[in-house]
Amino acid sequence: MEKYWNHNTAFHEELVENAKVRGGRVLDIGCGDGLLLQRLAPFAQQVIGIDPDTKVIERAQMRFAATSNVSLVNGDFLAMPVPSQEERYSTVICVATLHHMELRSALLKMRQVLAPGGRLLIVGIAADKSIMDFVISGLLVLPIRVMDRLHGGMQDPSVRIADPKESLIEIRQAAHEVLPGAIIRRRFYYRYLISWDKPMVNQ
Repeated sequence: MEKYWNHNTAFHEELVENAKVRGGRVLDIGCGDGLLLQRLAPFAQQVIGIDPDTKVIERAQMRFAATSNVSLVNGDFLAMPVPSQEERYSTVICVATLHHMELRSALLKMRQVLAPGGRLLIVGIAADKSIMDFVISGLLVLPIRVMDRLHGGMQDPSVRIADPKESLIEIRQAAHEVLPGAIIRRRFYYRYLISWDKPMVNQ
């Protein structure tokens, strides 16, 4: 399967560079057709992708016929059992998927499956609700269109699409409650990034 570019894959290189520092086990929530998994696999002991869409999981399986350290799960992340301490993940990644789930429940589950000392990385989409939200999004329209053209246009595989429900202010509030100390920043391509390091045991 070929690679492609869109507003989500634009963050893949950054996410891979971050994850490969820790190696170990990596979980990609909402893995889609497996493009990010493919890029993570050379730098991790094991990479697991989970997605509830059967069709995209079938497409992902086509990428990994000869890859031994990638596992795919067709299922709901919120229904996924919390692994034992030894099987928790050094890095948990979630790209454009959080808004498909109940916000606090999903953040809590991500915290639970992450190993002590591990890092959670969420690239998400927020709803525009405040005047500032609309102003910032409006200012980004032209530069994003320029970048889209430079990359040959948006290329999106067939995936589930849902409009975000929470604003960035609401997401910040939930993240700070569930993930104390999380860093949340607006990013280009109408995205935000949450980065959170889980404290070590007894810290």
